[in-house]
Amino acid sequence: MSHKVTAGPRAIDSGPVTRDGSPVDLYLRLPYLGEVELISAEIPNGASVLEMGCGVGRMTKELLAKGYYVTAIDNSPEMLAHVPPATTTICSNIEDLELKESFDAVLLASNLINVADDGLRTAQLKACRRHLKAAGRLLFERYDPTWLSTVEVGRIGTIGDIELFADGVSRRGTKVQICLRYEGPPGRWLQHSTVSVLDDEAVAACLSSGGFSNVWWINRTWGAATGVDNAA
Repeated sequence: MSHKVTAGPRAIDSGPVTRDGSPVDLYLRLPYLGEVELISAEIPNGASVLEMGCGVGRMTKELLAKGYYVTAIDNSPEMLAHVPPATTTICSNIEDLELKESFDAVLLASNLINVADDGLRTAQLKACRRHLKAAGRLLFERYDPTWLSTVEVGRIGTIGDIELFADGVSRRGTKVQICLRYEGPPGRWLQHSTVSVLDDEAVAACLSSGGFSNVWWINRTWGAATGVDNAA
């Protein structure tokens, strides 16, 4: 059963909200979940890392702690204001990024690959590719396609001391419109988004359109790939 979702970003409590509807205060409260330890085997020691969509720097801090040299990208100055000062920060849309350097690893986390706009996804992946060194690797995170295909209205679980609920879910083909509610001290937040379900075959096709090949999986949600001309 689908439940109608009212489109557009909205936060129940006051505080800045980014253009994509992400409440900054919420992201400051969400805990680190061990992602860097999970993917670090794919990143050489002392590597340069381009972190696309870094948010408030939840993963950035851990990348720095492991000795990586991090350039962090986000289109929200409110998010970037919280990123550790040891980081090179750039306020930009991912798809518009044009730096004069390349990196040992490019990180596309936070399920950004699930963006519903196919053209935007391809543009963002091409931006990742053009900033990756010849022997570099893309590390990306997606929504578990089984979860995204079956999630219904109700309580989902907890993230640290934050309780997570789905207040609305609507599906049309592979597109899922969802309203998530986060509750925990000291507030409540709503976040609306529309995303695409991407199974393994769909991910491989998306990455191919962005200039990547040789996709392999670290777990159900995290994967890696190399440039199409530099398969490992």
